[in-house]
Amino acid sequence: ANSLAVISFQRGTPIKSFTVRKETKGHGTKSRIEGAVEPGEKVVILDDVITTGGSTIAAIESARAEGLIVDRVIALIDREEGGRENIQKVVGRVDAVFKRTEIMALYRKD
Repeated sequence: ANSLAVISFQRGTPIKSFTVRKETKGHGTKSRIEGAVEPGEKVVILDDVITTGGSTIAAIESARAEGLIVDRVIALIDREEGGRENIQKVVGRVDAVFKRTEIMALYRKD
């Protein structure tokens, strides 16, 4: 998310980014959400991998607890182990750049 924010700034169309911590730290902002977002803003949760969906759902719940409106989830890889379906129970749209079966099909071609 932070890399995308930097690139968007460099291209002249800046987007905000934030990080959801697994637990609140005892220093700094003392918040699970770190970044320049305000309650009521529509956000996207980015994740590297979806397996069971547990960590992504926790991030969604944390974002919502801070008043953010979670529009969708985007993941780099969906391991196709039920996580997408679990996430869709709490947010309607879940997109993955790649699915495990797609990656494995490419791997097996060599």
